[in-house]
Amino acid sequence: MKLENVRKYIKQAIIIFSSLILGSLITIFIKDTNCKNNNNTLSYSYGKFEPLYETYYEIKNKFYNKVDDDTLIDGAINGMMESLGDEHSVYFDKESKEQFDLELSGSYYGIGAEITKNIDGSISISRIFDESPAFKAGLKTGDLIIKVDGESTKDKTASDVANAIKNGKSKIVNIVISRNNEEKTYKITKENVTLYSVSSDTFKYDKKNIGYIAVSIFGDKTYKQFLNSLNKLENDGINSLIIDLRNNSGGYLTTVTDMLDIFIDKGNVIYKIQTQNGIIDYKATSNSKRDYDIVILVNENSASASEIMTAAMKEVYGAKIVGKNTYGKGTVQTTTDLSNGTMIKYTIEKWLTSNGNSIDKEGIKPDYDVDLSENYNLSPSYDNDDQLQKAIQLLK
Repeated sequence: MKLENVRKYIKQAIIIFSSLILGSLITIFIKDTNCKNNNNTLSYSYGKFEPLYETYYEIKNKFYNKVDDDTLIDGAINGMMESLGDEHSVYFDKESKEQFDLELSGSYYGIGAEITKNIDGSISISRIFDESPAFKAGLKTGDLIIKVDGESTKDKTASDVANAIKNGKSKIVNIVISRNNEEKTYKITKENVTLYSVSSDTFKYDKKNIGYIAVSIFGDKTYKQFLNSLNKLENDGINSLIIDLRNNSGGYLTTVTDMLDIFIDKGNVIYKIQTQNGIIDYKATSNSKRDYDIVILVNENSASASEIMTAAMKEVYGAKIVGKNTYGKGTVQTTTDLSNGTMIKYTIEKWLTSNGNSIDKEGIKPDYDVDLSENYNLSPSYDNDDQLQKAIQLLK
């Protein structure tokens, strides 16, 4: 998978710890919203939450337009999260939660195609995953999806069509597409599709073999994909390594911890967690060790777990950093699933670098500040990637 494709994975990012009890409390609150008597007054005392219920019943009974319960509930939870004044504490509706879970899980049940809604309202395939059912069936990027299991996609959203494909009762989905004004029908068997968050390559210069690994997100399957790629590069005889974390906005803390264990000697502090009760050191636990030169590529969208890896590789391993100043997200979030299929994400702790530094709202300054050229922005390639070329220059 090439660099250009890997970068499309990046979206909203976090570091995840175990869930807290707050989610249960909010779940109970949602379930209780329908409690009222025939006189439209509260039948129970809700303490400080009573004004919230009063507002709900007033709007339901007296607002000039009919209001959907789900809309009010979404608005109430959104308001709670926004009142925290923390940009990283947010509410995910069902659709955004599904997308979030998909990206971090690293796999899903379907045909292996991303779809989008075009300006003219048509639905097209924007990406086909390698070796997926859609790839094997012969679907192509740019195909317009006309029907799914006999139902027209006209006036449907991309999410509607995606759900129709994934959630159909049959394991086989019938898709009618239009390609070059010609309609074709495909019968595709759905499977568990792996999403790749890691890609690799090798650059050869004289007697130097420089390995390259790009990581788009720290998901469930990222560690295994990273280790497999690294082992392959090492078996091919690399002398040094570039780890590309540009546009990687984070993911699971456990994943980045495992990846740092590959490079850092056992017993060394790789990051610290600051809680209300003090600071806890997290140390490397593996006997695995590398000693070749490493360069980390970062940019302004490298955040959270990416910054944890960058800081540890710089402060402990001695890696060089090339690119632009990172995002600056030094807090830790957890997620809690709510009973209505939505989710909340909220901040629970801060993290510090191995040396005890906070990068929150400051980011990590690269050793070599390098801008990308206009040529790269117009047509990205290895050759016109100034940041990548600087990394190669340092390792040649």
